Amino acid sequence: MSGRVNNLRTALCARRAHARGFTLLEVMISLMVLAIGVMGVIGLQTSTYKQLQTSQNLSKAAMLASGMADRMLANEAQVIGGAYTHKTSPTSMPNPNCASAACTPIQLAAYDVWAWQAELLGIENIDEKVPGSLPKASGAVEVVAGEYIVRVRWDDDLSGSTGENCPVEDPVDLDCYTLNLGCLGACP
Repeated sequence: MSGRVNNLRTALCARRAHARGFTLLEVMISLMVLAIGVMGVIGLQTSTYKQLQTSQNLSKAAMLASGMADRMLANEAQVIGGAYTHKTSPTSMPNPNCASAACTPIQLAAYDVWAWQAELLGIENIDEKVPGSLPKASGAVEVVAGEYIVRVRWDDDLSGSTGENCPVEDPVDLDCYTLNLGCLGACP
């Protein structure tokens, strides 16, 4: 009987020794699964940050377009006269500075266009750029089929895009926000 008990003890001890701990292979597989999970989380965080930046830029573009629309609606006679219609940025600040001096409606229109373009470019003063402005932004006010359109374009992915299709049709096109003011004054 003692031989049988010894055999049982030996078998139990062998099972216990085998059941203790993890093998190196199990540990390596667990670490690989953990590493893949961590890489997935990092990829998700990067994608989320990109989408957050895009959303923030779109919100800024909407606010900038709305600001120009407000300026135009406050000086509607000059809008109808074409003083706000432009596709390029003015090169210098108009004289007089309507923020600190009285202006005629046509001078106010020129100042509004300049001030809006300065906001688009993030320029507070001529020599400094305000952090947080849209990347490589540009703006235009156009008349299309009798309707006034305010457009803001920017390079959201900083790829060096230069295309101007709006809505975006090609990867080389800048991102675009369009605000349609409709027809002002003499609507058909």
